[in-house]
Amino acid sequence: MAQEDPVLQKYPMRTYLVAGTVYNRSRKSPITVNRGQSAINIRTRPMQGPVDISDSMYEELREEFRKMPVGGYDFQRIFSSKRRVGDTARKSRREIGFLCTQFKDATLERNYLHQPDYTFKGSVLLAWVTGVCLIYIEIMTNVCWDCIAINMVTFIVLTSLLFIAWYKKLCWWKNGNRTGLEYNRISCFIFKVYERIQRSLFLRIFCYLVTIACYHSVILLIVSNCDRSRFELEYIESKLFHYEVNLDTCFHTWSFTNMTALILGMSYTFSRIPFAVKTCVSCIEAIIYLLILFFEYQFVFQHSNTTAPFLPPEVAHCARIMFMLITLYVKERQVEFNAKTNYRLNVSLKNKQNMANATNQSILILLNNILPSHVVTHYLDSLAKHELYYENYKMVSVMFAKLMNFRMDLPTLRVLNCIISEFDALLIHYKKVYMVEKIKVVGCTYMAACGLDFSLASMVRKGSSVRISRFMERARNSRFLTEEDEDDSQDTVVFLMTTFALDLMRTLASCNKAYAEAPFDRYLSSTQIGIGISSGEVMAGVVGASQPHYDIWGNPVNMASRMQSTGLPGHIQVTEESAKILMNFGIKCNLRGLTFVKGRGEIPTYFVAFDEKLHFISNETEGTSPVTRFSNLDSLDEDVESSSSFIEIIL
Repeated sequence: MAQEDPVLQKYPMRTYLVAGTVYNRSRKSPITVNRGQSAINIRTRPMQGPVDISDSMYEELREEFRKMPVGGYDFQRIFSSKRRVGDTARKSRREIGFLCTQFKDATLERNYLHQPDYTFKGSVLLAWVTGVCLIYIEIMTNVCWDCIAINMVTFIVLTSLLFIAWYKKLCWWKNGNRTGLEYNRISCFIFKVYERIQRSLFLRIFCYLVTIACYHSVILLIVSNCDRSRFELEYIESKLFHYEVNLDTCFHTWSFTNMTALILGMSYTFSRIPFAVKTCVSCIEAIIYLLILFFEYQFVFQHSNTTAPFLPPEVAHCARIMFMLITLYVKERQVEFNAKTNYRLNVSLKNKQNMANATNQSILILLNNILPSHVVTHYLDSLAKHELYYENYKMVSVMFAKLMNFRMDLPTLRVLNCIISEFDALLIHYKKVYMVEKIKVVGCTYMAACGLDFSLASMVRKGSSVRISRFMERARNSRFLTEEDEDDSQDTVVFLMTTFALDLMRTLASCNKAYAEAPFDRYLSSTQIGIGISSGEVMAGVVGASQPHYDIWGNPVNMASRMQSTGLPGHIQVTEESAKILMNFGIKCNLRGLTFVKGRGEIPTYFVAFDEKLHFISNETEGTSPVTRFSNLDSLDEDVESSSSFIEIIL
């Protein structure tokens, strides 16, 4: 049987068949191999299926939550000899300062402070309530008719700030969820002012300092109206003559201390204000209070009531303010530390999300370079469900193009890469408009197919392809196509594939011309290409889990390969079915004769006719109609980069 094979008759060689029984030379006993059964034990391989990652994911989340820092102080690390600090907590303490909790990265600190303060309305409301309380305490404890003007100014300033902050919310409560409402210019101006304050760090700090200044203007009125000399005299006389001291002579010390503590609390209330600014303001307030306590009005505080036995009054006043200051500092520092840690984690998460999106885009780009664009989405869905992806197409045109007389070494490998890259550049235009897909490159053979997309036929019918629609209209007017042929738009893939094949020959001719002009690469300018095209029904699919490969199978694939292998350099050989379709499109095809094809015997094959300038030749007889030619947008005289172009129809 082997001697009757035509290939072996043409190339005589000695062949062998692997028998089903293998002999062991050492033991001289046969080893039986079961045919039809693989030598690999498939049962020992791990089962491929959906993996439940919920347990591992939850465990990883627990570990990350355990490492997450929840405050600026780690007392376990301070009082314990073993330092058990997570990587996240250690990294947070390295990036955030200790005293003022500022980011050591200036850019990160600036971005954090310039965030909008969405809690500004609440802070302003609390500041207004505190201001009203201070005015009330000042009026009840110290009757000062001269201070009414300053109190009114303070009240108006705080109320105006409250109105600006809450005006938009009041309008929303009044009008509800009605859409399409138009506000007047004053309302729009107030809206813009509030949004500007909410988003501007400078304006927020300005409103914060104005509020603190209003508080101090109220509390300093109490101190300024105190007659210290008169109070000292009345106090001495009350001890000598045993009568009560007039409390209206000077301020009530504990009221003053409580008001100062209230101002300290408001100094740390505003959010999105730099923690260093709030700390400096609070420290200045405490220093001013201590100066008043121990230097300016020491006699008044020394002779006031105390809160604890055996504790001097001035020490009791000082302890309340200092404890208040330290408590507020520690509390606000922990809040600020947690807020900045969360912000840093959010920034890190966004960066990882951006990197993940970039990675996904890179993966999609790689998949689109490996697989056809219409297959990528379906392939990903099928891969997630562990399904086999395949398609059946009734009409696909397959092309094999091989570079002839091309020996493989390092210089020619560079040339091969250049030529294949030019082929791919040309393919971009055909793939975008005409759905021509590159299947693979094997050695010097370039394999492509047209029609591997169900939307191609509908696109041609709808006329989205301008050049094909124009060609079909003009060809019908020239009696090249019948109405029946026009309806069968699936035959268009053969015309497109042949046009792409001719453009490949133009591209190779441009490359040969470029290498012919190079003095050191002239011997590379004699490369020719042989192309074979066949069409018919094929099956396409994706095979492989690692490095997946998109391929097509069917008789047209085998016949296209045979057309290329039995063809001639510089020619496009097609089967009889493809030749009839091309002739219906007005392209002349010359009968080559009967050609022996492995598996099919001798069959008639055709060469696509084109002239010396690589333009299609029409199959019209002289005098019937004008000669129709199909040419590229670029001529052969242009360089290699301009050889990739679309189809152009010239009458």
